[in-house]
Amino acid sequence: KVFNFDNGKSYKNRQMELLAARIGTTLSYCQPYTPTGKAKIERWFRTMKDQWMAALDMRDFHSLEELRGSLYAFVQQYNQSPHSSLRGLSPQDRFFSEPEQIRRLSEEDIRQNFLLEIERRVSADSVIVIDQIEYEVDYRFARQRIRLRYSPDMKEIFIVEADGTLTPIRLLNKTENALIKREKVRLCKGDE
Repeated sequence: KVFNFDNGKSYKNRQMELLAARIGTTLSYCQPYTPTGKAKIERWFRTMKDQWMAALDMRDFHSLEELRGSLYAFVQQYNQSPHSSLRGLSPQDRFFSEPEQIRRLSEEDIRQNFLLEIERRVSADSVIVIDQIEYEVDYRFARQRIRLRYSPDMKEIFIVEADGTLTPIRLLNKTENALIKREKVRLCKGDE
């Protein structure tokens, strides 16, 4: 399956490549400055502008949630209305007409696959730094380069183990970290 994107910087990056690989899809990008290359979405924007936005009176909305609700209702109505370009089918009916083409992901798969990913080198005392915040990892990772996955809000951060499993890490507790016994490093022969 293929995701077709605009050429924007937010779509063309390593995180998007990793995400696509994890869920088994390919990324495709439209040529810059060629609206015909993305005619379907351009047509949708025009329909939204001509039908929904043209009928809006912003004074009718008292919150962003009300505005979102209005857009949601418009999208629902649009997706359930027959379209001549779809031979009288609604977009929703057309989408579900080939169920074998739809691959559903579980909530857990979505949560894990949409985590962001970075690499970090672990210090000798088992600490890594992400956005100037220190985190503690298991001592077995000391002095190694590791892959991490994390939620955009940084509430969940995991080490990607060699077998692909995710092991959570936690904020550094400097007091506890100072008490961990570590291997004694010999600087030269004869040091005991």
